[in-house]
Amino acid sequence: MYKNKSRNIDPLVTVTSEECNGNAEKMIRKFSKKVKRDGILEESRERLRFKKPSVLRTEEKRRRKRLIEKHNKKQSELLSNRDNFSRRKRNKT
Repeated sequence: MYKNKSRNIDPLVTVTSEECNGNAEKMIRKFSKKVKRDGILEESRERLRFKKPSVLRTEEKRRRKRLIEKHNKKQSELLSNRDNFSRRKRNKT
């Protein structure tokens, strides 16, 4: 992540016993889910070692490219399924 990019991570994750009806195992599971969702562990692992800005940029470009390819693939599948459906509809009548 870029250092100047603001990201609100709340370092305080709390789970109350009222949330889990006093069940300790449920509290642990809920706590670990909250930590994963907030990205606290990922952030700390990223900050363990310094990454050059050029490495951060290339990782970000790669991440964006994968996301765009995934989106385009999903859209092409939706369009092809819609075309197949309309063709099937015409053939049946």
